[in-house]
Formats: sequence, structure tokens, C-alpha cells
Amino acid sequence: MESNPIIEDNDVFNDDGYIIPSTPFPMEYPNDVAAIESISKCFHRRYDACPVFYMGSFTEACQAAFSPTVIEERRPVLVYVHHDGSMLDNIFCNRIFCSTTIIEYLLENYIVWPCDVTLEGNRNR
Repeated sequence: MESNPIIEDNDVFNDDGYIIPSTPFPMEYPNDVAAIESISKCFHRRYDACPVFYMGSFTEACQAAFSPTVIEERRPVLVYVHHDGSMLDNIFCNRIFCSTTIIEYLLENYIVWPCDVTLEGNRNR
């Protein structure tokens, strides 16, 4: 018996044409840190690498960005907005956002704060 997987519009493929399992981000998290940890784990499963995400609320990320007294140590906050239903988001993550060069650059120059808007409940937070 031949087994052919059903391919859906939101499936993600790697360079070899294999489907990367899509792990949806849960709608509810007990706090921002739990949400960001979940996003980070999902990125590591999908793309084998991930930028270092700030573990805290957006307000805390902004405070961390501008709190150093030495101006040269301050870094802007880069807000990464992710939508799991977008094929372009997955291509962007696979080819650019999760590349070693970009990860190193972001680590040195930005505080990266992720936001997943795949589910409506997360868009309304």
C-alpha cells in the first residue's frame, strides 16, 4: 500500500522537498516568557537555529534597550512579527532570519523581541 501524505497550503518544505512538521504556537501562555520560550523552541525544531529572543515583555525589552548609561551600549529593539500561515514567513526564516550571519549580527546590534500573530487570540494581546 502506497502512502502519500496530504499536502496542504500551509505546509513548509525544506530544501530537499520534505515537509517540515508545522508545530502551531499555543494561543494562551501564562506569561510573555513562556510564549517566547515556545517560539524559540519551535524555531530551533524547524530551522535548527534561532536569533536570541529577549525573554520578557515588550516593555521590558524597551527598558533593557535604553537603560545602559553608556550610549554606545544601547541597542534598538527589533520586533519580529511572525504568522505561521504565511509561506513567505517560513521562507524568510529558513533562508535569512535563522542564518548564522544574521543571528550573529542581531546578537551584537539589537534586542530581538518576537511576536506570533498566527492565532487571532495572539493578535489581540
